[in-house]
Amino acid sequence: MDREKALLMFALMWNREKEENLKRVEKEIEKTYGKIISQSETFTLPYSKYYQREMGENLIKKFVVIDSLIHKGELVDIKKFSMSLEDRYRINGSRTVNIDPLYLEEFQVVVSTSKYRGSRIYLRDGIYADLELLYYNGSYQPMIWTYLDYRDHIGYFNRVRKLFFEKVRKIES
Repeated sequence: MDREKALLMFALMWNREKEENLKRVEKEIEKTYGKIISQSETFTLPYSKYYQREMGENLIKKFVVIDSLIHKGELVDIKKFSMSLEDRYRINGSRTVNIDPLYLEEFQVVVSTSKYRGSRIYLRDGIYADLELLYYNGSYQPMIWTYLDYRDHIGYFNRVRKLFFEKVRKIES
């Protein structure tokens, strides 16, 4: 198995009142990286008010899976693309969609971010990698710093892991 390959995903968060911008963002993502082949249920973030000041209340989030394996080293460029896409859909300087690219592979779920914290590993160009989940003992497991929305959706990430192996088998056969 090529250890440098991973399944591309995005965490998308938006204000319910700006859903049309989410649809535009999804089309741009599909045009650039490939078709969305799976998505989690949508959910709210009752435990976090971090984004409300900028994006308003009624925030909704979901995880989506793209029909492509990427080279893990592409994560920085994908994050920079995502940040420019966020900028295109700003209203009065505020984001209407938050886009966090991440990848899933056999053992890891890694999200990219431009915000530094002690657990994050600097990649380049102001972008960090944050290991959210680690596969162990038959399931992804959270780290002590893992965001609650990732913890709450471990079942979904375990199902996506099966998609990852299907993609890898297709390529290898």
